Parts: sequence; structure tokens; C-alpha cells
Amino acid sequence: MDVEHGDVWEALRPLCARVMSVPPEAVVPQARLVADLGADSLDITELEAASEELFGVSLRGTDKRGVSTVGDVADLIVSLRARPAHTPVAR
Repeated sequence: MDVEHGDVWEALRPLCARVMSVPPEAVVPQARLVADLGADSLDITELEAASEELFGVSLRGTDKRGVSTVGDVADLIVSLRARPAHTPVAR
């Protein structure tokens, strides 16, 4: 796990525990959001909003078809943070 991924994980773990009302030790990379942590659509929406605020990225509108575990969420956040910031086109 690289530094960026480690930093995201350290912040994401307690966030997921709070949003999904589970103990932090239940939040492991392979934990499935719905099947293992009991997330519902409201929890997922809250996690997206909190991630936007905490990590400065928006998960809304991203392709989340392959995102089912906490580790997948961390990977998605790391990849979004690695993208260059959108710059407006000069006219």
C-alpha cells in the first residue's frame, strides 16, 4: 500500500464505520459495503457526500459498477485524486 493509499485508508475507515454504524474493526478492505457492512442507499449517498468533503473528490457521476468493497472505494478515491484538476479552456 503506497502512502497515498494508506492516507486514504486511514481516513476512510472511521468514516465508513460512522456512516454505516459498525465498529471500526469491521471495516476492512475486503468488507462488502452492502452484504458485510449493511449499507443501504442512504448510507452510500452519505458516504459519497462525506468523501467529497473529506477527500476533495466527487464520487457522484463516476462509474461505480466495480465498487463493492471498502477497498474498492479507497482505490476509486485514490484514482480520482490522481487525476489532474479540470482547467477551463482559455478563449
